[in-house]
Amino acid sequence: MRKIKFITAAFLLIVFSMNMAASAASGRQWDLTLPSLKDSFAEYFGIGNIIEPPQVAMEAMTDMFKHHYNFVTAENAMKPSNMSREQGVYRFTETDFLVNWAIENDIQVVGHALVWHSQSAGWLTIAEDGGPVTRAEARANMEDYINAVAGHFAGRIYSWDVVNEAFITSITSAPLEMEEGWWKGRLRKQLSDTENRPSWYAAYANGADEEAGEDGSDYIYDAFIFARAADPNAILYYNDFNETDAGKREAIAQMVEELNEKWESDPQNTEPGRLLIEGIGMQAHYWTANLSPVSVELTILRFAETGAVVSISELDIPIGSWNNYGEATKENLERQAELYGELFEIFIKHSDKIERVTFWGKMDSQSWRSRGNPLLFDVALSAKPAFFSVIETAPEAVLPPEAAQPSESSGEEAEEPTPPPTATESAAPDFTESDTENSDFLLIIIASAGGVLLIIIGAVLIIKKRK
Repeated sequence: MRKIKFITAAFLLIVFSMNMAASAASGRQWDLTLPSLKDSFAEYFGIGNIIEPPQVAMEAMTDMFKHHYNFVTAENAMKPSNMSREQGVYRFTETDFLVNWAIENDIQVVGHALVWHSQSAGWLTIAEDGGPVTRAEARANMEDYINAVAGHFAGRIYSWDVVNEAFITSITSAPLEMEEGWWKGRLRKQLSDTENRPSWYAAYANGADEEAGEDGSDYIYDAFIFARAADPNAILYYNDFNETDAGKREAIAQMVEELNEKWESDPQNTEPGRLLIEGIGMQAHYWTANLSPVSVELTILRFAETGAVVSISELDIPIGSWNNYGEATKENLERQAELYGELFEIFIKHSDKIERVTFWGKMDSQSWRSRGNPLLFDVALSAKPAFFSVIETAPEAVLPPEAAQPSESSGEEAEEPTPPPTATESAAPDFTESDTENSDFLLIIIASAGGVLLIIIGAVLIIKKRK
């Protein structure tokens, strides 16, 4: 109990230090006279963004967030590797801080994510010898984890990304005549092409009774059943990227349809008529050179055919093509703006099928794809042409007279943002990824360092007292 109290006090000390520094900082400011994104699209769907617990202490950040967004997703804090690094031990202090802040400000929380091949705690699927745990052990571990995490937040989370990125990276095509279970052969069976540590699929396959129809894919169905039991009122989502690939689109849709059909006759189903997989998240990590709005629209339509609601769950459009980042020239920023506008026209057209649109980042320099300047706001917190392009698709939005679009030089003079981590790395909290040359962020970091120093001193005193 003493340890828990100390950790809680330590976290709140860091939060207090950061808030004091942020309050004292000057320089860049969010323009809150701009039209609110959430209000502009209130008739159509919710608008969300990501935030991390330390950022909730930054008043300017939260004022902006409350102005523009009514959904929030923790970028990293609620991923399995951050929630539980050893069996039976869970870390809720930081995430409770975030969730409670959201509830107090009428912002819906998206839990991201319960079951994922990446950023997952090793105890869930990896045995002591480095191989996969048995199917029975994996199932028990998953149930324990979901009961602990989803159960802890039950009643406070609007929706859960229950399973994240179960399919291989790219599935370019699908057969004209689909066999039942075709999707199972397209699942990710290892963590990545280069990392062969045991995954959920491998663990569930270890001891599966093939004659009884069991295989590694069963972990997906179990995950949704455990999530439904742990948090019955939350909407349950499957979430994935490259979802506009024709084959991957069909694999995801077929999986959702078959598992929901299985659920209909499952004795555990106490709510006939309610789907098990209720939503499909389109991560929407696109590129200016490769994005096909037509493919996005086809994907929305196909996913809606499953009966599930659709969310655009992690939207960003960096300048460039397939990991080759381009420059933030006036021409490229205008092309980016056009694409954002085209997408939102499609979202409005099909708003009866879409629950929310979540941007994966608040400003370019805090994005995991920062080198491509992928978001609506630049490193100076100024609205980019993409913001105005999005707003102009909403009939209710009215630009104030003083809200002019950026000058021609604004894009070309943008500071070079910090390179993002790779997709398999655990991104650091956003306040350490932002433009550290700016005085307000330097003050925050200095204050945070002071908080950490005080924690170390406190820990030393506790140890000495015990001796």
